[in-house]
Amino acid sequence: MIKYLRSILFFLMIGFNLQVVAQEYHFVPQPESVSFSGDAFVLDKNTKVVVPKKFQGLLISYLAEKFYSDLGLNLTYSYRNPAIDEKHILFKLDKSLSVKDEGYLLEVQAASIVVTAKDYGGLFNGFQTLRQTFPLENSGTVNVPGMTVKDSPRFGWRGIMLDVSRHFQPKEFILKHIDVLSSYKVNKFHWHLTDDQGWRIEIKKYPNLTEKGAWRADRVGISWWQREEATAEEPKTVGGFYTQEDIKEVIAYAKVRNVEIIPEIDVPGHSKALVASYPHLFCYDEADANFEVAVGGKAPDNAVCAGKDTTYEFLEGVIEEIAALFPSKYLHIGGDECNKSNWKKCPYCQGVKTENNLKDEEELQSHFIQRVHKIVKAQKKTMIGWDEILSGQGAPGATIMAWRRGTYTPEITAPKEGYPTIMTSYKHMYISQVQGPTFMEPEGPKVVLPLSKVYAHEPLPPELTPEEANRVLGNEACLWGEFTPTQDHCEYMLYPRALASAEVSWSDPKVKDWKRFQTAMEASHFKRLEREQVNYAKSLFTVYASYALDELESEAHVYLSTETVGYDIFYTTTGEDPTTASIKYEGDFIAAPKTLIKAGLFNKEGSLLGKLTEIRLK
Repeated sequence: MIKYLRSILFFLMIGFNLQVVAQEYHFVPQPESVSFSGDAFVLDKNTKVVVPKKFQGLLISYLAEKFYSDLGLNLTYSYRNPAIDEKHILFKLDKSLSVKDEGYLLEVQAASIVVTAKDYGGLFNGFQTLRQTFPLENSGTVNVPGMTVKDSPRFGWRGIMLDVSRHFQPKEFILKHIDVLSSYKVNKFHWHLTDDQGWRIEIKKYPNLTEKGAWRADRVGISWWQREEATAEEPKTVGGFYTQEDIKEVIAYAKVRNVEIIPEIDVPGHSKALVASYPHLFCYDEADANFEVAVGGKAPDNAVCAGKDTTYEFLEGVIEEIAALFPSKYLHIGGDECNKSNWKKCPYCQGVKTENNLKDEEELQSHFIQRVHKIVKAQKKTMIGWDEILSGQGAPGATIMAWRRGTYTPEITAPKEGYPTIMTSYKHMYISQVQGPTFMEPEGPKVVLPLSKVYAHEPLPPELTPEEANRVLGNEACLWGEFTPTQDHCEYMLYPRALASAEVSWSDPKVKDWKRFQTAMEASHFKRLEREQVNYAKSLFTVYASYALDELESEAHVYLSTETVGYDIFYTTTGEDPTTASIKYEGDFIAAPKTLIKAGLFNKEGSLLGKLTEIRLK
């Protein structure tokens, strides 16, 4: 009987220990399946790392960099199999492994760690999961818990778009964030390189694109939508661009990190920097036309002419250089938000419209897109466009980025009409929108997109059949650059919402859980971002305050809320800063008009988690 009880106690203790181990590791994105054992692998300076010979040039330098930066370990690296009794980490290829492309099997035992995958991406991603078991301090020795992780991505396209046209970000910044994002299994970096406010890529055939188009007049300190247009006489000191050598460096860096760089050149609209550089691409010459690079806000006269053959000849030269520079099979041509008012008055555009029996300017845009599509296909690239390219006669053979929602339903119509589709919902994935109460966040669109809403996004519409759903390539979060003038601000908008998008794009919805994700951010990933010197937002800890004024009774009904779970809101009505000794929020309450309400979110230890919210009842 005593033996029996001891056995029960032993297995209960093992079960408890495994539960504790499981709670200590907060994976993001959440893997498909994780099981822990009682083993542990002691990772120290005596560990040998073995990689497939075909990937030694890519993988060994990356692994050496991360083992040293994460743990301070200089390990031995080889493509030769380890000896039988040699403690090792083995990366191996197995084409028969039952995972998707970029999926992996991670097995940790006392004598070895083995990452098995069908491809380079899978080996890379398996290592990222392993890295998340490492301690945050540079310890030199790590006890990696025995575990088996089997994991596959939900989508093949797991993207982040960064707009560097509105505000230029230097090459070093791009490299830094490719490194950080790839560690969360993001595999597509969509580079929005041109727009009204700047042309950011060197095109050797057309040097004026960067000599003039990459620079604009200084309007720093003036709200984006209140900026006056530049004059020809003003000095143009704000901007920058990437040389083709810069681009090559970024591409090579990203390749090691399993990231594909997709360039975007936005036409026919959003082209003020282009027509400022080469005015002959505009519809017609007017004495009062402003051909300066836009400084912010709306940019009138920003579409290239859809009727001149010289427009297409020019774009052919641009696309040829870009296609030769970027190894990606994709080339994004924009196609969104084109202001067609000049086309309606342009003799060239109207002539093409008549010659081709086009009924309106929407079909003229379709004509433009199809001509550009032929140029892209001639370079053996697949054209991507924003969902506006579906208007008119569409663009058969293109890939669609479905961003609009509501009146337009491209997330449904594009895959139903046979288009490969990438979901970029502005309601869920435009992380240029602020992420907390608008009056407490930096300047931005007056729409709140909190972390929890990004995390809750479901990219696949229920209206799609299984066959149509298979045309959805994946998901992408977009950071437009109007309100990100500095690197710190850009990072603040990217993180942690980019991590939520990464899990939406990678993890099966069945393993997603907001409370687990929130805990993972707090317990581990905020600290990891700090280690990488990333300026992330803590807006998820903010208290939202609202009230309804009852003028009849001369009182206000006050409502407080937060997106987090597991914490309490405390508030005051006296003007003092709240603590856990203040009033605990249990539901809406009544206060007198003109009362100053202060509220904050507190943990069990009594620490304030985010900023205090202040609101005066009018």
